Amino acid sequence: MRGSSVPDLKLSAARDSSGQPPRPAPARAGRGSADWRAAARRAAAELAPRSLWRRHRLFTILVLISLVPRILAALSFRPALLTADSFLYMQGAVQHNLGTIRPSGYSLFLALVGVLPHPLLVVTTLQHLMGIGVAVIVYALLRYWGLPGWGAALAAAPVLLDTREVALESYILPDTLFCLVLLIVVALLATRHVPRMWQCVSAGLLLAYVTVLRGNGLVLVVVVAVFLLIRRVGWRAFAAAAAAFAVPVLGYVLVFHSQYGQFNLTSSDGLFLWSRTTSFANCAVIKPAPDLAPLCPNKQTSIKTPNRAPAWSVSALLNEPTPADYLWASDAWWRHDAHPGINAANNKLGLQFALDAIKAQPLDYLKVSARDILLTFLATDRPQSNTTMTFTTKPHIAVLPSYYARDIQQYAGTTSNTHPVYPYAYFLLLYQQPVYFPGLLFLLVLLAGLVIVVRNWRRWGRTAAGMAVLPWALAAVSVITPALLTQSLYRYAMVAIPLACLAVGLGFARPCQAVQPSLAQPDEPVRQDGASDPAGLP
Repeated sequence: MRGSSVPDLKLSAARDSSGQPPRPAPARAGRGSADWRAAARRAAAELAPRSLWRRHRLFTILVLISLVPRILAALSFRPALLTADSFLYMQGAVQHNLGTIRPSGYSLFLALVGVLPHPLLVVTTLQHLMGIGVAVIVYALLRYWGLPGWGAALAAAPVLLDTREVALESYILPDTLFCLVLLIVVALLATRHVPRMWQCVSAGLLLAYVTVLRGNGLVLVVVVAVFLLIRRVGWRAFAAAAAAFAVPVLGYVLVFHSQYGQFNLTSSDGLFLWSRTTSFANCAVIKPAPDLAPLCPNKQTSIKTPNRAPAWSVSALLNEPTPADYLWASDAWWRHDAHPGINAANNKLGLQFALDAIKAQPLDYLKVSARDILLTFLATDRPQSNTTMTFTTKPHIAVLPSYYARDIQQYAGTTSNTHPVYPYAYFLLLYQQPVYFPGLLFLLVLLAGLVIVVRNWRRWGRTAAGMAVLPWALAAVSVITPALLTQSLYRYAMVAIPLACLAVGLGFARPCQAVQPSLAQPDEPVRQDGASDPAGLP
């Protein structure tokens, strides 16, 4: 078998009496539905208990083990793990208004679940299943491209077992759903060398939802668009994917305009970018216009003073005021200016100041962004706080204000704050001490993926290793963009873990370890020597 053989082509074909491979069957009505039924039968055969134990034993064992911390998490912290953002999403689910601070895609999900009894428990249970689903996608893609079972299981293990992954699934936050949808997009586009029309359209629709799930989702769309251009899917497929993405997003923008008079997804992107500049902005250098002078960081008097520590130490970096400290300060400029609140006017002011600051101090901007990226990997393993997404015995909000209590009561019928339930919480806290995916290993996996992508740049999308460019690029952008646009939090970067592991796994897949025949496409032509026939690609 030649190295150019690909898993979306049939790898072995029966020969006729003359010893020649059969000619491709002519197209006929109902062929597509027949292929779907055949694929469904093959998938059902792979999921049968006997097949799981015989061919996917290690991964099956890991999934069963991963159920233990997830069941403990459901029993240990009730009604759910909550942050300030959780209440914003619940408020949106009840009031059916688009959010001005965060996109409302997650509120839509909460609204759908909210009709069920005990909605917070249902949400976290579904998110635990989503986390397992992400691992299944990673494993299945790697097996599809020829990686041995132990290698594919190893790549999926961080998502299955990492304490912080389990903790993230326990929060009323969009990140787990965001990760699952993004992995489905990768699965759609990385199973064929040239994705078909329906795959491109499906990916476009899912990316529209990604865009309204988290603020940096729109940037990831650019990565996928570039990948489709590299793969030369054709202008029809690309245009169809673009339309499938644009129509729902434009609809969201129009609804947002009808509610707030602004063509945007939120009214906060400029404010968040302003908060990023508070880490370096020097108004003596920027020389802002008079109407922008109140936005200078030294105008905020309620910001905590950093502890005294050597300037070169990690402690000094971690104790510095964060962009969030400035953004949500009690005396922040947007709270008491001519147009108080998170709105279009203040968003415009924040954006203008941020652009002026970046233009005046570009190196300082890159410096603090790079610093935050490195701290994501090097300073988030042991601290137990909402920046690292671990389980803690105390709620993130010590006492619920009346407006938060109202939001959770309207959505879930309770005013209870997060509280541990023993003895379950004891065992879960015991589990999280040794079981986590180290930040340094996370960094090494990303760097390994970069090496794989660079070494295979001539074969992007043409081989298993070449396919690694899509998940790796999505992982890298997911880590970098929060640091550039607002600040780095570990939960923002965690979506990159399964993507980076998938990219590295693809780098070690070998075409000669061909995908199992049950996963091959039955309707693709194959040359006699086993190599792919370019004319047979869709």
